[in-house]
This record gives sequence, structure tokens and C-alpha cells, in this order.
Amino acid sequence: MQQPADAGSSSGGPITPRLSAGESTIGLPWRTLIGSVSNIIVGMIVPCAFVLLWWLVVEAGIFPKAVLPSPVAVAKALWQWAFGDRSSGPYSGTLVDAIFASGERVLVGYAVAGLLGIAVGVPTGAYITAGRLIDPFIHLLRPIPVTAWIPLSLVFFGFSFKGAIFLVALGSFFPIVVNTIEGVRGVDRSLLKVGKMVGARGLSLLWFFILPASLPSIFVGLRLGIGLAWVLVIVAELLAVRSGIGYTLLDAYSFNRYDVVIAAMIVLGIVGFLSDRIVAGVQRWVLRWHYEMSIHAK
Repeated sequence: MQQPADAGSSSGGPITPRLSAGESTIGLPWRTLIGSVSNIIVGMIVPCAFVLLWWLVVEAGIFPKAVLPSPVAVAKALWQWAFGDRSSGPYSGTLVDAIFASGERVLVGYAVAGLLGIAVGVPTGAYITAGRLIDPFIHLLRPIPVTAWIPLSLVFFGFSFKGAIFLVALGSFFPIVVNTIEGVRGVDRSLLKVGKMVGARGLSLLWFFILPASLPSIFVGLRLGIGLAWVLVIVAELLAVRSGIGYTLLDAYSFNRYDVVIAAMIVLGIVGFLSDRIVAGVQRWVLRWHYEMSIHAK
């Protein structure tokens, strides 16, 4: 006697996954939530241990509290900087303004660096002649530190928004363009043969085959670039701009407000971390196929 066929197995319809005894799809969101919470808890172990060590060092009197404030003093300074009355001083109620000032410079400079890095890196990696022309010049400029460009930035742009954008874009450009070039050069030759077999030539081959295959390396450059952008905006604000997190840090140092200095460092770390998480989220969404084949795929 023939057994009835499963629904969808021979008719071409969708196959419904079978659940084992006691298993239910209702619990999947909860398992995902629990997994996310556990990741957060594990990720907080090292920062909490560092804060505890910091508090112990201060309480032991290894450094004077005037030089190394306690975590509690820094937390109070950060709260005052964020929510205090603006009339109380420059470190009271001005945190949001500082973040927006620095964030605007990072966003514009990083966008310029990303567009130029990918636009220059793809043809440089794809075409031998372009690589011979452009690659040596990139590696000639890359070792020059961004701080060496500050005098020219002040000459051409002064203490202005454009000067900070120039420094951020310049420093973030190199990790993006170098990773883009190497990602394009690492594309499998067999993929190009497949593209040519289906009729792709020139720009269509570059756009539909070479660029997607090099995206994992490009995103590595983009993540390096966003982290470097926050470093460079602080350099610019310390030396060439008169607002933002970096300027507040330098101003607090000149008045021996080391609690505000450390608070500014903490804020910088948090906004830099969040920026990286945003880029990593875009990377995970764009490269879903890449993660599905990775060693951590579930």
C-alpha cells in the first residue's frame, strides 16, 4: 500500500520544515533575545574588570586623585557635561553639541574617503595599466602621517570645518583604497570566465562580478576607515579646529580637569564603537551570503 506523499514534496509547493518533539517556532525569538543578552553580558566582563582595577588603583593611592580621578568622579563629570546647566561653564550641558560637531566632521570626511577609496581602488585593482600608474603613488603618500599635513591644512583652510574634513578624509582614504585594491585583485579568475560566458564585458563585468566578489575586503577597509576617522577628527580638533570632543579634551587638560579629559575619552570610545557597529551591521546585511558560508554560520 502506497504511503501518501508529503505536501509539497512532489507538487512543487513549499516544503514545511519538520520540528522535533517538543520543539516550537514560538521559542525562536526568545532564544534569539537570550543569545543577544548573553553576548552583551559577556562583552561587558572586560570593561567592568577594567573599571574595577581603575577604582582599586585610585583607592590604593598609587596616583593622586587630582591626576587620576576615580570612576565615580568621572561619571559625575560626564553627567554634568551631558545634563548640566549651560550657564555653569563649558563642561556643563554641552556634550550633545560636542558630539554633533565631531560627528558631522567624521560623517562628511568618511563619506568622501569611502567614495574616493572605492572609486579609485576598483579600477586600480582591476586593470593592470591603472595599477601601474596609481598604485605606486598611493603607497608613496600612505606612510606620510596625517599630522604632517596639518600645516598645509591650516594654510589652505585655516581653523575651519573644511580643514577637519580634509584631514579625516585623507587619513581614512588609505585603508579603504588599499583594501579595495587587494580585494579586487583577489577575485577568482573563474568568476570572470563565468561572467564572460554570459556576455558581461567592460563595466558590466566590473559592476556585476568583480565588485560584489571584492565586497568582503572593501568592508574591512570601511571598518578600518571609520575607526581611523574618529582618531583623526580628534587630532584635527586638538590642532586645527576649535569645537568638538577633541577641543573639549584639550581645553579641559589646560585647566587640569582630568575628570573631563577621561570623560571625553570614554565618549569617544562609545561613539567610535557605535559607528563601527553600524558599518558592521550594513556589512552583515549586504554580505548575508558571505556569512552563511563562514565558519560561524549557524
